[in-house]
Amino acid sequence: MQAASASHHISSGSCLNRCSVIVRATPHVPPNVPRGATIVSEWPFSQAVIVAHRGDSAHLAENTLEAFASAIELGAEAVEFDVRMTSDGVAVVIHDADVSRTTDGSGLVRSMTLDQLRRLRIELGGGGAAGVPTLEEALDVLSGRAAADIEIKNVPSEPDFDPDREEAVEATIAALASTGFVGPVIISSFNPLAIARSRELAPHLPTGLLTDRSVEADAGLAFARAQDHAWVLPAVEALLGAPDGFAERVHVAGMRVGTWISDDPDEAVGLMHSGVDAVATNDPGRILAARRRAFGA
Repeated sequence: MQAASASHHISSGSCLNRCSVIVRATPHVPPNVPRGATIVSEWPFSQAVIVAHRGDSAHLAENTLEAFASAIELGAEAVEFDVRMTSDGVAVVIHDADVSRTTDGSGLVRSMTLDQLRRLRIELGGGGAAGVPTLEEALDVLSGRAAADIEIKNVPSEPDFDPDREEAVEATIAALASTGFVGPVIISSFNPLAIARSRELAPHLPTGLLTDRSVEADAGLAFARAQDHAWVLPAVEALLGAPDGFAERVHVAGMRVGTWISDDPDEAVGLMHSGVDAVATNDPGRILAARRRAFGA
């Protein structure tokens, strides 16, 4: 997911229209098939969940183990993070296709080996530094402590996009099994192809369609429903602009709705009152405090 202040919203999530013709050719997988694994639990939350967007990213470097641990300590029920692949086929946690914004290096993640990525440093603040974590390392931190909202990165607007490559999906499913992850999971993406692939390989794992502010919330719902996804995940701008009763329409369809990004306490509480199931935020401590004031929990 992109931060709410970023103009990159529209370009990053516009895969819905560009990929829709392709994804309809994907073999249909019916919902509610028997589970083939017991490493994930059902969605157990009765109230709106606070999703820490890339961890406690308002205070620590995004997508680091330290940011994830901080979010859990604050009480976030779920942590969202991004998955990309290295040149030697290792799933790592980093948002951008290029490492230059978040590390002291430069170049595409896809062109680097894990060993090369390991040499890069991420400034945490206060003189501390961290490394780019692997997916398995991230899952180890979250297992039994928080839900994992795993965003698969591979969209047309990015320099390393490959419409035929879904390695990150396959690697994510393998990592969930190999680590013995315990807890709720959402496999999400702006790319319908990625989550369709997840549905093929592991239909027991809930999937969520991310859409940006250029896509009307109800359009995203219609597409996600047609593809049997468990979640529809519109940008907060699109959700706020949707006709009244959007969350109810999602629930009638047998799905859940989450939104991104809300760092404003009043806005976030309003979304919760509207029936939203999950709110992603860069500042989980602040939004958790607002939820406690509004709902007592």
